[in-house]
Amino acid sequence: MRGYLRAGLCPGGYGPLIKTVIALEGQRVGVGHKLEIDGRVIAHADVRKSDGRGRPLPSFKGGVVPIGHVFLHSDFPASWDSRYFGPIPAEGILGLADAVLTYAP
Repeated sequence: MRGYLRAGLCPGGYGPLIKTVIALEGQRVGVGHKLEIDGRVIAHADVRKSDGRGRPLPSFKGGVVPIGHVFLHSDFPASWDSRYFGPIPAEGILGLADAVLTYAP
């Protein structure tokens, strides 16, 4: 997968991601230049056309989050999240991540 994800124990052999669930089943997601959930624009959620190496990025075309799925997001501008791969099965959520120590240089 272009090296975006580390190897790990998740399905497909990928490592877990730490993201925020921003939409649940039944909510409408719009993905264009900006990300919208039920018509509300999400801050820090520009949709990039290419990655850091200039390769085109796919983007989720939008629609209603299916039953049993969630839509993920991160404020990090280059985050690999549901803007690009779409909703994921909620059963794939491993748990809740709490910040223990943060550092901003």
